[in-house]
Amino acid sequence: MKNIFLFIIIGAYISLVNASDIYRASPERYIGKSDIVETSIGTKYMAVTSDPQATKAAYNVLSNGGTAADAAIAAQFVLGLTEPQSSGLGGGAFVIYYNAKQNLLTTFDGRETAPLASTPNYFLNNNKKPIGFYEAVLDGRSVGVPGTPAVLGKLHERFGKADIQKLIEPAVALAMDGFAPSRGLLESLQNDIGRLDKNKKSKEYFYNKNIIKNKNYADVLKAFANKGHEIFYKFPISTNIINTVNKKNGVLTQKDFDRYRVIERKPVCGIFQKHRVCSMGEPSSGALTMLQILKLINHNPTWHNYIEASKLAFADRNYYMADSDFVKTPGERLLDDNYISKRRRLISNENIINNAQHGTPDNWKENAQASYHGPNESGTTHISIIDQYGNAISMTSTIENAFGSRIMANGYLLNNELTDFSFSPKKNSNLIANRVQAGKRPRSSMTPTIIFSTSTNKPTLIIGSAGGSRIIGYVTQRIIDVLYNNMSLEDAINAPHILNRGGNIEAEEETSITNNLSQKGHLLDITPLASGLTAIHIDSEKNIIKGVSDPRRIGTALGK
Repeated sequence: MKNIFLFIIIGAYISLVNASDIYRASPERYIGKSDIVETSIGTKYMAVTSDPQATKAAYNVLSNGGTAADAAIAAQFVLGLTEPQSSGLGGGAFVIYYNAKQNLLTTFDGRETAPLASTPNYFLNNNKKPIGFYEAVLDGRSVGVPGTPAVLGKLHERFGKADIQKLIEPAVALAMDGFAPSRGLLESLQNDIGRLDKNKKSKEYFYNKNIIKNKNYADVLKAFANKGHEIFYKFPISTNIINTVNKKNGVLTQKDFDRYRVIERKPVCGIFQKHRVCSMGEPSSGALTMLQILKLINHNPTWHNYIEASKLAFADRNYYMADSDFVKTPGERLLDDNYISKRRRLISNENIINNAQHGTPDNWKENAQASYHGPNESGTTHISIIDQYGNAISMTSTIENAFGSRIMANGYLLNNELTDFSFSPKKNSNLIANRVQAGKRPRSSMTPTIIFSTSTNKPTLIIGSAGGSRIIGYVTQRIIDVLYNNMSLEDAINAPHILNRGGNIEAEEETSITNNLSQKGHLLDITPLASGLTAIHIDSEKNIIKGVSDPRRIGTALGK
């Protein structure tokens, strides 16, 4: 154990000394940011991810004529290996894809699902009280049926052009030849001592190594290429997951894997500053919450109005939003112009909203339920890509907590996504919309977004982030800065975070903006805010494509 600590401390110290982007004990908790934002400028195509090797893999695919879907697939395969604390084949994803030739926008829901054997009391102890968060995370009950393999398969089937054998090559080479852990991975490993290293298989794989190799991972990628994504949901790959999880109190069965499907859902879109903003609908709360904020302030996007609108939008989010295949939700009624006007009247330049309450959309029959805020997940990543054909993808993938459940099978970590459900099925005798139900998908905050100019109907901004429920604020703030404040993309990404999820304002640092808000009477919390933004801005008039990765992580942008 002393050797393990020595390796981690020395490795992390060297990394920190040499790093321009110094951060805390995980890639989600940074001390500071680089003065240099990772920016690339091109005219044909662009790839931006949170890991340099994943960006390189995507860029090479684009350079060889691949589509945005092809490039995202190659990048995700690499991310699952080099950034396993954030995403991988054991997790889930939401995708919004623009097909330029057909002028068609598609979203894929690859969220994980709860086992058929799960019940509303899934995370309650014998005394009918919720168990502790990490007690649940590190338990097999936290693992949902992974959706990422099916999403990648669906993407290639619908929008791929390159040979899948070529798309697995970068990740297979890294897995077989070995790769040096990145600064982000080293720091995450250090931060997770006491959790990840308690699992024997995970400890043997991650710790006390200068080079990490993963033959099992290479083998499953080869199986994917040879037999399709369906192989992930069949013996022996599914069986390995079931057996491993159920040894740790899980209840997964083969029937859960047999039933898993990627769901193609209608994109949720709205107008802001003469642009059409499109993102992912429920079970993600991202689009509805973000668009509600933007619509509430479209007439006057001041910082005060943004904060107040965020309070109102999160009140609706926490009360209503869940998997709409299982729970009756108002959905896009929350964006109806009459409802927005009614909610906007609650915002005043002279007053501050305290304890914002949910509203009732028009023609919506109120049903008794209760609000649920949810945990702060940290194991998430985002990919933004545009190809030479004009196709664009915004894809957010996750395993929920850093390193997910810490349980490994088939060479990759498994999610703890089911802890995104409410642990209690009821509050004050009222059902919670995001309660556990068999086969249900937990509510998410992932907000993969593509924005279109209403004059050209072409993509102008591709954006998304990591960061749990703060993702909504991270993305919304940049949309306002780019489309309303006319900030450059790199300045917008580099700007200090300011957001609100219903309580005090959360800000990365004190600025003139936060000082003005404080003087107005807003309460302020200065706190580390770990985003993972990746974005692409397309200026069709100047024929310039600009990609920017968040300086709070180690990602890069590459384009031509």
